Amino acid sequence: MINTSVNLIKVLASDGYKNIFGNRGRFKFLNDNTAQVFPNVIDPDLCAALRSVIDETIDKNENGRIWHDALGSDTRILQFERDIPKLVENFDIEGCISNIDAFLGIKTKSWMLMANRLIPKSGNIGSGGGYHRDSPFSHQIKCIWYLDDVTTKNGPFSYIDGTNRDLIGQRSTYPLGQYRFDNISDNITEVTAPAGSLLVCDTRCIHGGRPILKGSRYAVTLYTFPDRNGLVRIFTKSGLDPEIAADRSH
Repeated sequence: MINTSVNLIKVLASDGYKNIFGNRGRFKFLNDNTAQVFPNVIDPDLCAALRSVIDETIDKNENGRIWHDALGSDTRILQFERDIPKLVENFDIEGCISNIDAFLGIKTKSWMLMANRLIPKSGNIGSGGGYHRDSPFSHQIKCIWYLDDVTTKNGPFSYIDGTNRDLIGQRSTYPLGQYRFDNISDNITEVTAPAGSLLVCDTRCIHGGRPILKGSRYAVTLYTFPDRNGLVRIFTKSGLDPEIAADRSH
C-alpha cells in the first residue's frame, strides 16, 4: 500500500511539473501522441557513411565504449559523437535538446549519442531487452535516427500507444512503478520507416525493439540527462568503465 501511494505521488508530481514548466516547443505533439516519425532528415549517403563508421568501430573494439548483449545480437557504441566529430552537426543536437527541454521543462546538463547495430541471433528478444519504460514516473524523450530501411523483419522500434499518458488510469493493466513487462503481444505499434528518418518518442511509454529476424538494423539515439552524472550512470549500468565517459557536459 505504501509503495502504491509513493508511486502515485511520483507520477502526479512528474506530470504536474511538466504541465507547469514544460509543454512547449516543437515536441509538444507528444502531449497527444506517443511517437512521431519525420522522414528524410538524414541524407542516404550520410546514412551509408555512418553505417560504415559503426561497423569499423565495432570491429576494432578499441575504445572501451562498446556494449554487447548476451547473444551478440545488439551491439552499442556509447558516446558515438566522439567517433564522428565531423558528422555530429548533421543530427542538429542543439535543436533536439532545445525542444526536449522545452517540452519537459528541464535543462539538459549532459548528453550522448548511442549507435547500435542489430543482427539476427537465435533467441534474441530485440533491442532494449524486452518491453519496458525508460522511467515509470517521468516523461523521457528519445530521438532515434534510422540509418537503414527498417521493416517488421529487422527489429523495428515498437511501443504501446498511449502508455506515456494517464498512467494512473492504466494502473490496473500496467502497475505504477513497473519498469519491465513480460508477455506483451497486443496493441503494439511498429515503427517501420526508410533510412534517414527521425523517430521522436516519449519513452515513458511501454516500448522495445522487435526481435530481429533477418538483415540488420542500424540506428543512432540521442540520450539526454538533467545532470552531469548521466553518462557515468549509463556507463556503470552497461558494465563499462565510467572513467571513459569523458567530456561529460559537452
